[in-house]
Amino acid sequence: MDLYWLSQALAYWFMVLFLIPLNYIKKLLLFGFLGGFVYTWIVQIIAVNILNRWIFEVDIFMIYNIPVFFSLSWFAVTIIFGYLLWRFPVYQVWIVLFFAFWATAMNYTSLSLNRIFLPGWSVPETFMFAIFSHILLLYGFKYLHNISELGANKDMITDSLSGLKKR
Repeated sequence: MDLYWLSQALAYWFMVLFLIPLNYIKKLLLFGFLGGFVYTWIVQIIAVNILNRWIFEVDIFMIYNIPVFFSLSWFAVTIIFGYLLWRFPVYQVWIVLFFAFWATAMNYTSLSLNRIFLPGWSVPETFMFAIFSHILLLYGFKYLHNISELGANKDMITDSLSGLKKR
């Protein structure tokens, strides 16, 4: 037993406090809690305890075979995700892709460090599920904050790429 998930959660929460203004953190707490903690917890309950897709190594604080600090870390990451969507909506495609890659990289890292085992899952499946999850979070963010410019539209890819051309 070590402090891997606690360390990850602390690092992500320090990123939140360092990178995001307090007024945005307050606005994003509900989104972060529902999308980061609750959604992550539900996915873990289903994947770990019902479908047996992955197994977490024993950690300092676990409930139903899931490290609590794992879910707390994604609470923080979801606040960062929401902040970037709020501040830079034209880059929503890139933000979703970045966070899907981030989730996949963190899955690969924890797998390499033997903090998680994937008997019924793979890293590429993590990436595909991360894309699905972050699109779901995108629409959850849009709903919670009544933001109409986020989400799929016919010019989404063109608009996103035009932001890169402005540089």
